[in-house]
Amino acid sequence: MYLHLKRTCYIFIFPDMKERLSKIITSEGLTPSLLAEEIGVQRSGISHILSGRNYPSFDFLQKLLERFPKLNAEWLILGKGNIYKPTVSDSPELFTFPASVEKTTVSTAVPEKPPGLSSEDDHQEKLPEANSKILLPAEPKKTIEKMIVLYTDKTFAMYYPESLL
Repeated sequence: MYLHLKRTCYIFIFPDMKERLSKIITSEGLTPSLLAEEIGVQRSGISHILSGRNYPSFDFLQKLLERFPKLNAEWLILGKGNIYKPTVSDSPELFTFPASVEKTTVSTAVPEKPPGLSSEDDHQEKLPEANSKILLPAEPKKTIEKMIVLYTDKTFAMYYPESLL
């Protein structure tokens, strides 16, 4: 919600900001005075927001988010979501498999070069040795169609399983 003043200035009104600011103070183990010192504002500014007399300025919110980068800006401004951003440990890891998934061994033998691949794009020396093994989850319903290797010089190479050649 906002008020329009003189066509160029907007004042944002945050009706529950005092509750959110109180929650930040308690969760960070601070006092209003320590919070003011931490973000570089006057103690009276914090006091006025907590009493409901004033609303925080954009500068105040920016300083708060810069000093406490784990705070969720959407929660702070709109009251949506959690007080803190989700951490990496809250998210499932990309390469972890459930314990119930059976693992199988797959050979890393390099297939023949697909037609149309020039010798300058041939980066086979960077691939693992042909006799090394990689453990993958056993999923009989899925088969590899092709593998695409992306290189830092903006080139790529495509490899196809031997059964498709």
